[in-house]
Amino acid sequence: MLFKINMKYLLLACVALSFLTQCEKKAQYTDDTYFGSKVMVLGHRGMGELYRMPGNTYEAIYPVMGIGGDGAEVDIQMTRDSVLVLFHDHLMNERTPCGGRVYEQDWSDIKQCKYYSLENNMFVTSVDDLFSQLPNLNNWYFSFDCTKEDNEVADLDAYRGQYLRAIKRSCEKYNMSNNIFIEGSEALLLRAQEMGMTNKLFNFDVLTESAIETTKNNHFFGISTSIDWLNNNVQLAHQNGLYVMVWSPNDDAQNQEALNQKADIIQTDDPIDLLRLLNRYNYDYIIP
Repeated sequence: MLFKINMKYLLLACVALSFLTQCEKKAQYTDDTYFGSKVMVLGHRGMGELYRMPGNTYEAIYPVMGIGGDGAEVDIQMTRDSVLVLFHDHLMNERTPCGGRVYEQDWSDIKQCKYYSLENNMFVTSVDDLFSQLPNLNNWYFSFDCTKEDNEVADLDAYRGQYLRAIKRSCEKYNMSNNIFIEGSEALLLRAQEMGMTNKLFNFDVLTESAIETTKNNHFFGISTSIDWLNNNVQLAHQNGLYVMVWSPNDDAQNQEALNQKADIIQTDDPIDLLRLLNRYNYDYIIP
């Protein structure tokens, strides 16, 4: 009889301990950021590298909004005729059977290119394709990764001007300047400032004291950095008035690390677990 009573109390103690542990976990991960806003959750190229649809496509990006995310990070290339293309590299041969550089071809040459994919008929997507299909477009945020510049162009300065003008036109066409962030090199962002672009600019760099000082002195909005490059300097960046955007946690542990470090914007390859940590996951949405 004594043994049965002890087992009963032991079971109750285990339940209580489990409850306290869950409460502690929920209290630890909060949406609150240094600047009084909420952590912004962006899917890395959409639903992340492990999703069955190729990243940088409508099919990979739209589900992020469905599950409760704020938007997506996308990679931006440009064709010869100034069409913005969602594509990771300036060379097409690693992800599609099409060859050559994006910039040496017109959009009419590229739009029939299919991704290597488990899914059939997954085509390379333009920004216009994406933005014209997304419902309630102005509710979402996008970070344009502009760091994979075509280093084979003859005149890099002219290329940057053409590239930024194309981004500016797209922002104005869809009224998205406030919703599109630009990640890039110091030189690219300074050129964007010269052109009067009002997007929030993120210096793409390791989060060091030197990078923080440079970003502040250039009056950029923040720093875009890897989860592996934080160097425990997020607080210093905040104290200098800078937002920190982190890429690309790929599992629950790295999502937790980004939250513990108090990142303001998280581009994640695991948006499902991150949204669950923040109690923002939409369980009613059925992921395609």
